[in-house]
Order: sequence, then structure tokens, then C-alpha cells
Amino acid sequence: MRKAWWLAALLALGCDGGGDDAGGGGAPGDDAKQTGAPDLAGKADGALAPAMKGPLTPGTRDVALEGRPAEFRVSTWGGTRLRIEATSPDDSVDPFLSVHGPLPGDADAVVAYNDDASPDTFDSALEVTVDVYGAVRVVVSTYGLTYQDQPTTGQVRLTVTCLEGCGQPMIPLDQMLVALKTEVGDAAFADLLSTGIATFFGDLDSAAAVDQQVRAALEGATGPFPVLPLAAAGTAQALLERPDHEAPAPQPVTFQLDELLTRGCTPARAALKPVHPSLPQLETGSRSDYTRSDCSLKRAQDFAEVLNNLALDNGSEVVGPDGTRYSSVEDVFVALIDAGHHVRVENSRYYADFLGLYYKGMAVAAPVWLDTGIPLPGGDTFKLPAPHTHHTIYVDGPLVNATLMYYMGVSGGVSFRAVDAHRAPWTGERVYYTYDSAEDADAVVQLMVAAARLRRVWTERGQGLPALGYGTLGVCNDSTAVLEQIAEGTVTIFPLANPANPEQTGDLIDRTLAELPSDLAGFDPTDAAARIRATLPHTDFPGLQAAVDALP
Repeated sequence: MRKAWWLAALLALGCDGGGDDAGGGGAPGDDAKQTGAPDLAGKADGALAPAMKGPLTPGTRDVALEGRPAEFRVSTWGGTRLRIEATSPDDSVDPFLSVHGPLPGDADAVVAYNDDASPDTFDSALEVTVDVYGAVRVVVSTYGLTYQDQPTTGQVRLTVTCLEGCGQPMIPLDQMLVALKTEVGDAAFADLLSTGIATFFGDLDSAAAVDQQVRAALEGATGPFPVLPLAAAGTAQALLERPDHEAPAPQPVTFQLDELLTRGCTPARAALKPVHPSLPQLETGSRSDYTRSDCSLKRAQDFAEVLNNLALDNGSEVVGPDGTRYSSVEDVFVALIDAGHHVRVENSRYYADFLGLYYKGMAVAAPVWLDTGIPLPGGDTFKLPAPHTHHTIYVDGPLVNATLMYYMGVSGGVSFRAVDAHRAPWTGERVYYTYDSAEDADAVVQLMVAAARLRRVWTERGQGLPALGYGTLGVCNDSTAVLEQIAEGTVTIFPLANPANPEQTGDLIDRTLAELPSDLAGFDPTDAAARIRATLPHTDFPGLQAAVDALP
């Protein structure tokens, strides 16, 4: 593999020590005199700015302090109560904890701090309650680092326990509709319902059917809703994800690596907006994940932009400080792995959050159901919440720390996308395959090569088609299935919307597409049932497990 010898010269440029990650210590203090918050912001010694370590979830981890504090971020959902503890496993350091935020807002405002949890210990512990959605910064330090400019090194054991408000609050769709109807009145609700359904379901027949189903549910009818026929899956999935920004246009771009690692920290973030101006409490979209700092998110978005352009094989390239040129996705991943980066790729299955609804800050569990037509005992047919699948790409190393998704979406076609938002918890997650550079670097690289090839082929064929061919060439499940077929020699995803492809051009993508089922044109129920069971991330919806058990 190519040696990225210039890596060491760029380590400082790749750090997220500045921008919204900045922090540090202040004037000397004494925990015995904790009558007010210490001055922990604006530390003059830049070496003591925290090293950004990323999102933090409840649990215990060992943190290596290498001459400066370490920063983590913890999500808050409103009324989130956290207990945070720091100990020294070998009693080599005096831990110091501080919590800042909340974000978005004042990243440096001190929420709480602690040096010694009790008079007879050097351990630190504190509890905080955060009443708003977002995140807080947890800075793990030592007394010497914080107050005496001592570049302490050592291990700190950090334990985070969530006591209350530990996840996104949710409300089922039927309960939300009843609450909304009560709030606005029957006449206003009827008007808003018709307008909203027409907005989300552009096809007139689908909109009329969904409108009837919703009204029936409000009158006490049981069963899943809204339901669309499987044949409408390609149209319905145009609602999936609704990315907030387009992928780059297919034209040659030259990226200077040193500029990528130092340019501004102003990312495009996911956001919510009212479904209707008269209903500010009912919103649609995605909630930004503030455990991802502005700088780290911007670097991830830049990384996705680089991969998307290189994948097109149109003359785009990355130029390193030493003049080395990287002209393909393969070049980039080979260089990253060779330079000490850990790359993990997951083939993941979810339910699609078509509507992306939030009511008074609660995620609305509102799957769109697809009627497969597979007969069940008793005369009903099998219906499932529409699935979404993608590959999640985790890159961790000295230059690049990013989480990306790869799939075919309604915006930007098939492309790499930075993860910038929380998924609604009801969508679940099921990791079906994992590819890890620590175990098989070549398998990871070849999977990314196949992803680049699919992006190039479908971008070329999607020119001039609505949404770059989304729903015509395929949808998210198809892009995931192509990579699965190439890597595993099989496909375990349902439904697939790609049209039957008889072309045998010799191209890897055409050969693979010819091997995939085309479920909108008919399928074998037994094969479909096996793929359905492998696709569903969970069966927690009423009646779904019984229906799955009744499949052939």
C-alpha cells in the first residue's frame, strides 16, 4: 500500500481543537471553595484545549490523557439527568470533571464541575439535569491540567449513567392524530389533514387511499395505516430521508488536502420545520445530532464530497502536501488504512421514516406500510413497514474521523453522505454484515470500490431522469443489495425496486443487477419471506410478529 509519509506533518491540522471544540482551564481554584463556577473557558495555553473524542453513550470507558483534557459529547432529550464519574485506576492522576453547554448554544458555559467527590478521595463525580434537546460537552481532565498548566498524562476511568430522560420521546401516529384533532378542532383538523396528506403523497390515488385510512383509524378502525400497495414502493420511497443538501455536481474537482483539513467549520445541519404555519408544534425533517461538533461534521461532509467526486472517475483528485495525487476512492481508502486509520463498514437495516414527523418534540412513530400481497391464513395479506437499508462507514484515525452513509436517495442519487442527524428510535437498527479493516483490509477497500462503481454507473444513467433516476434505476434497498451481492454472493433484502435488467455488457454493475430479484414485477413468496425476515430490524409493531410467523 502507498505510504502516506506526510501524515505526521498534518496531525495538528486534523485535530478539532479549535472552533466549537475549544475549551480548557482557568485560574487556580480549590474544590473546598466551590461557591461558584470556575473560569474554565478561554484557556490561553492552546495545548490544553480538549482533544475531541466524539459521542459518548452510557457506560464505562478508559480515557488516556496525553498532556491535555479529553472532550466527549452526550445527547440530551429534555429532562435528561446524567451521573458522571471519573476515577484513576492506578491513582496516578487527580481526575477533574466539567460539563459545558448545552448545545446548540453556548458551548463554553459551565453547567457543573467537580474535583473531589468527597474529602477522602481524589475521584470526581457529579450529576446534571438538562432540560433541552441537544448535547452537553463532558471534559475529562485533572486538577493539574485545569488549574496549574501541568501537561499531565495518565488513565482516567469515565463512567456515564443516564438516570432520567435517556432517549428520544415518542408518540404513536394514531395518538398524535387524536391529540392534534383535540387541539385544533374538527374543522381545522380536517383541512390540515387533507393538505398534509397531499403534501406527503403526491400521487392522487395514493393520497385518496391514505386519507380514507387515516379517517377510518380516527373512527376506531384497527390495523396498520397508512398502507400502500407494494407496486407503489418506488414512488413512496421518494419521501425517504429527504437529505438537506445535494451531492456535488458531476464535474472534475481538485481538492487540496491541507485546505480540506483547515477550512471553516460551518456544516449544513439537519433541521425541523413546521408542516403548516398554523401548527408550529407539528414539524417534519430530522433532528441534528449535536454530539457531532461543527468541525467534525464539516470534515465528514468534506470527506463525503471527496469520495462522491472521485467515484465518478471524471478527473477529480486529491492533492497531498507533498504533491501526491489520489484519483480514486480506492486510492483514498488504501492510503487511509496504510496511515493507521481503522475503517468499519456495516450493512444496516431500518424502517424508513418517510414522514419524519415530530409533535411537541416527540418523534411520531409513523411508518408507511407496504402491502406485499402475500396471502396469510384467514384471508389477509402480509403488510410490512417500508424498510430502509444503507451501508454505514466509520473511519477513525489521525486525519479523518467521520461517519458516512452510502445509499441511493431521492437527492444526490447514489452517494456517500455524512451522518448529521438522529434517527427516530422506532426505525430500529439491524447490522447484518460487518467489514472491518483490522480483519480484512482488502475486503473493505473492494467494497468501497464497488460502491464507487455503482455511483458512477447510476449517476451517468440518471442524468436527465427525475431525482437522478431514483425510483427508476432503483432505491436505497437496491444500492445496498448490489454491494451485498458483490461481497456475499447473495441478497437478503426486501423489497427491491430495480427493473429487471437483461443487459449483459460485462460491466460488474450490470452483471450484478441481472442477478437481483425485481420485486415490483413479481416474486416467489417463499424467497420473499426469507428476505423479509432478514430485512426487518424488529417486529415491535402490533400484530407484526404474528404476521411474520405466518409467512410461508
